Amino acid sequence: MIKTIALIKRKPGMSMEDFVKHYEEVHAPLTLKHFPSFKKYVRNYVVAMPDTDEPDFDCITEFWFDDLEGALKVQEILGDYKTEVGKIFLADEEKFQDR
Repeated sequence: MIKTIALIKRKPGMSMEDFVKHYEEVHAPLTLKHFPSFKKYVRNYVVAMPDTDEPDFDCITEFWFDDLEGALKVQEILGDYKTEVGKIFLADEEKFQDR
């Protein structure tokens, strides 16, 4: 089993509520549609403690795969934003992520 982690920051000026809503209602379903081989896909939203600085990221996302080949295949597809799937993800990520 292979697990990768991404630290995701929301776009400047976007509320945490809107960020979570887009991630859960648009981006996560899009991800599951294009990558049904994910064994597990978890979004952990960060909550700042009272009287502390805002964290550098808003979500710790975990991606689980059966093997290294599966993880590398997804990385290959998403790493090339010239492919059809890559373009879909780039366009959506630009709506809610501070890339």
